[in-house]
Amino acid sequence: MEELRVEHGGISLAASYSPAGEAAIVALHGAGEGTRDAALYRHLHELLPPAGIGVVTFDRRGEGESTGDASRGRFDVQVEDALAVIDAVDAQRVGLWGISQGGWIGPLAAAASDDVAFLVLIASTGVTPAEQMMYAVERQLRLAGYGDEVVARALELRRRFEDWVHTRAPAPDERLAADLWAGIDEPWWGQVWLPPTLLDEEGLGLWIEEMDFDPRPVFAQVRVPTLLFYGAADSWTPVEPSVDTWRAARGDEVEIVVIPEAEHDLTLPDGSLAPEYTSKLVEWLARQAH
Repeated sequence: MEELRVEHGGISLAASYSPAGEAAIVALHGAGEGTRDAALYRHLHELLPPAGIGVVTFDRRGEGESTGDASRGRFDVQVEDALAVIDAVDAQRVGLWGISQGGWIGPLAAAASDDVAFLVLIASTGVTPAEQMMYAVERQLRLAGYGDEVVARALELRRRFEDWVHTRAPAPDERLAADLWAGIDEPWWGQVWLPPTLLDEEGLGLWIEEMDFDPRPVFAQVRVPTLLFYGAADSWTPVEPSVDTWRAARGDEVEIVVIPEAEHDLTLPDGSLAPEYTSKLVEWLARQAH
């Protein structure tokens, strides 16, 4: 594995590169872990180079050893960085592998540049982030053992917050502000993913930019070979609406694999990575190398 520095636009991205053959993938982050040492990336460096596919993982802007302001949730900035990494890779055909949030960045990059040769996307969500989080909050709360009353309270708080973001009056919503602050003391607060206070103008802009992103028209602009994986037990992404969105956008031009019992990251109940995913990944990428 080689260390790679990608300099562009006044920032420096720290990357790890396992070169192999004439094709390579660049891995894109989910919303959570933004560094190249995330556990899920390990299988890419282990599985793909022996099959003739190079792998690049990198620290997201502003995280790990990469410089610049943090780019989590800033999709346009992440697209710029993904394309800069592709440009730095010494391979004839370079595609993108992305999970969760990366399942939006990949299609955005492919729609913006012909340098993206193919896409492999895990849990590529076919609804807005705001819609996804309503699904995720309910699923995460129920997995944590909470019942209907807590779920209803949490979802109503998110709805009220989203309504305030989009229809806020000049005066702050004092009741919403009080309920957010009171929520901190609830044991389920960590599963709601809301700020404890109302946002300022900058925060509002960033919230809207991220949470109102609509992937549907973007998916329709993708014209490269695309392989999609979903875990049937995904507790973060609504699988059926996401599959429907891709089918409406690309029909049978995309290959979609839904893996029984697998979670958001394609792990099975025993914690192992689904073998159906790893075998299909290697086989499909080997075809893209030629």
